Amino acid sequence: MTPLELIASSKHRLVIAELISTRPRTLGELAGRTGISIQAVLKHLGVLKELGFLEERTLKRPKHLAVRKVYSIRRSTVGDFSRGSLMIVNLAGEPKGEAVRSAKDVYADIEMMAEELLLQRRRINEHTRRIQRVIDEFSATGWRLKSLIDSLELDPEEKLIAATVFTEDTVSGATAVLSKYYGCPNPAEVIRDVVAKVKKAG
Repeated sequence: MTPLELIASSKHRLVIAELISTRPRTLGELAGRTGISIQAVLKHLGVLKELGFLEERTLKRPKHLAVRKVYSIRRSTVGDFSRGSLMIVNLAGEPKGEAVRSAKDVYADIEMMAEELLLQRRRINEHTRRIQRVIDEFSATGWRLKSLIDSLELDPEEKLIAATVFTEDTVSGATAVLSKYYGCPNPAEVIRDVVAKVKKAG
């Protein structure tokens, strides 16, 4: 599995990775935000550490905080933009060749970037909603196609051939699939016969 697949394979690990990629977090905060135990958080952090993403920092003599150790993602960001059954997760490395520029008014720059991030996340969420609608329509059309093929007066083998023809991108693609994976000696001829039956039934 790729690092991204290992991170995204657990919802809690994905949430933890996203949280610590935005800013350093304590074990207590990660446990509180995910609803799991500190031991479970440590287990997920262990996976991130094995992947080389985890950075542990100890605050020396903190004046205002009652904690010492915080965790963050090293030189990467994890973004979870999933919505419903649509999973969109991004793992981005540190941009190369982009050094932090000195600014006259650092606070103004930080404030502006924070606003930009908020607007960009809103745009991503809107695009995700649109993609989800398209995927829902695609799935519904696929189910209708399957139901129509199942309703035809064809034997199971002919239904399988019809489903292959109408779900592959091209007829030549269906021909290659039937030949390579189903051992069909004359796929082009078989496809013609099945398509003719489908047309006659329709």
